[in-house]
Amino acid sequence: MSSTTEELEAAEIVKPGEEHFDLRNWPFYWITQAYGQYISNMERTLKNVELDIPRWRVLILLDGAHARSISYLSTQAITKLSTMTRIVQRMQEDGLVTTRQRASDQRVTEVLLTGNGRRARLLALQQAENTYARSFREIPGNDLKKLNKILSKICENLD
Repeated sequence: MSSTTEELEAAEIVKPGEEHFDLRNWPFYWITQAYGQYISNMERTLKNVELDIPRWRVLILLDGAHARSISYLSTQAITKLSTMTRIVQRMQEDGLVTTRQRASDQRVTEVLLTGNGRRARLLALQQAENTYARSFREIPGNDLKKLNKILSKICENLD
């Protein structure tokens, strides 16, 4: 067990605004630290398959033959709609995705993976497996389930 982990287990939780607040006991500090490390690792990893984080986010959100709207992709990737539109346009130029108007509502643009996009998604997932395995090494599956449940609840609370 690392000294940081031991310190955290022994530390008293003091909320922001209280006199003895310690940033290392603030969950959002660790969420952002973990996210930053994850993004840094993924950027290096994705270079191996000539992808970047924005393209990764779109590829991971698209699965097989299911079309997703640009609005859906924007919401799920926590990206502005105009930014997502530009990402999708670049991916279309790269031959990774194709777009079409939704049959039931011509105002909605849907995005689908091409054959090249499916291959890129698979390669990216294989690359991401290394980061995933390293990230959750020595963390039992039940703890990972609890973490997902807690983070999901935090998202619900903040929504």
